[in-house]
Amino acid sequence: MYIDQKDTNKFLKNNFEKYLQDNLNKWGNRTIKIRIKPSHTEKCLQAVDFISWAIFRKYEQSDYEYYEIIKNSIVEENLLFP
Repeated sequence: MYIDQKDTNKFLKNNFEKYLQDNLNKWGNRTIKIRIKPSHTEKCLQAVDFISWAIFRKYEQSDYEYYEIIKNSIVEENLLFP
């Protein structure tokens, strides 16, 4: 699992990684490795950033331009707070 490294504080980073690992272990999943990296170093994080930004623009700015690029790949879309 790749996580964007938004904070350079080593304590916060380690604390967040421990929190994630502890919760994954509670679910019985001990096989997932967590990697916290800057998004500019990982293509998968850049893709997720684009997708979340495109969906954000759709709902917050009524801008569908980039959402149109990804909409056929979306399996399910639900608002958390309609």
